[in-house]
Amino acid sequence: MLVISALETDIKGDAMALDPQAEELRSLFEAQGVPPLEEMSVPFARQAVMAYTALQGDPEAVGEVRDLLVPAPAGELPVRVYIPEAAAGSALIIYFHGGGWVIGNLELVDRPCRSLANTTGCVVASVEYRLSPETKFPGPVDDAYAATSWLAEHASDLGADPTKVVVCGDSAGGNLAAVVAQLAKERSGPAIALQVLIYPATAGAGAPSFPSYHENGEGYLLTKAAMDWFWRHYMPGSASGTDPKAAPLEASDLTGLPPALVIVAGYDPLRDEGLAYAQRLEKAGVKVDVSRYDGQMHGFLWLQGALDAARSAMEDIAAAVSSIS
Repeated sequence: MLVISALETDIKGDAMALDPQAEELRSLFEAQGVPPLEEMSVPFARQAVMAYTALQGDPEAVGEVRDLLVPAPAGELPVRVYIPEAAAGSALIIYFHGGGWVIGNLELVDRPCRSLANTTGCVVASVEYRLSPETKFPGPVDDAYAATSWLAEHASDLGADPTKVVVCGDSAGGNLAAVVAQLAKERSGPAIALQVLIYPATAGAGAPSFPSYHENGEGYLLTKAAMDWFWRHYMPGSASGTDPKAAPLEASDLTGLPPALVIVAGYDPLRDEGLAYAQRLEKAGVKVDVSRYDGQMHGFLWLQGALDAARSAMEDIAAAVSSIS
């Protein structure tokens, strides 16, 4: 396994302190006195998370931006497509935003997606899947797979190469990207050339058994209590938290999946389940690159205006996408 920017020692422990920029950001959030996510109502949480846009830097100009509606099982889904200059024949990156399947929308990730398109030189399609608790599991999975299938079929219409389809997502979006890659293999399409999983949720109800949940469960933006809140809203009472469509780490067979880039943050409850999924993929014969940001917290990719590491992670993604043959 190729490890980018990694330490051979334990990913946290005494190996690396919290990045000074991340520490400043954490102090800022603490000073604001924002209530814990798990104490918020869903509407309030959805409104509160939009404050992240103030830390994302100025929106980058992109050659073209298109707002589409694509068919899905329960109706049409909004998709925002970013087409950089000279993108003809590039890869198509299908992006699923994070937010615990409960919060987030196209506007929240507009600036990161603009940067992703410009940094990679690729067409980026940001998918607004239905959110929980209004739409429980597996509704968001169904949306993500349907959107991927439609966008892959229409890649040429967007100026992208249909043989270079990438599924990409952060946190809950990384979960959806991993599940879509598994479903595409099981259902014989669409063809996925690469999966980019950014601090993904992979373990479902079994995640708290990982050390990173104990080391980073409080004090680093995303908490164990917040993850419990997300899972309660996402999963219907009758569903199993070990269903591979909710917890891709539970899949029995990972052979034949597309190559992967897995990005993890050292101060993140989800750190170890991301690494565990990368290890499972490698053992199944899948080519895996792991990019470890030991001094960062969960969610850093969105905060390019405050964290230099966000730009570095974008460049990691660009390097992975450029390797698609």
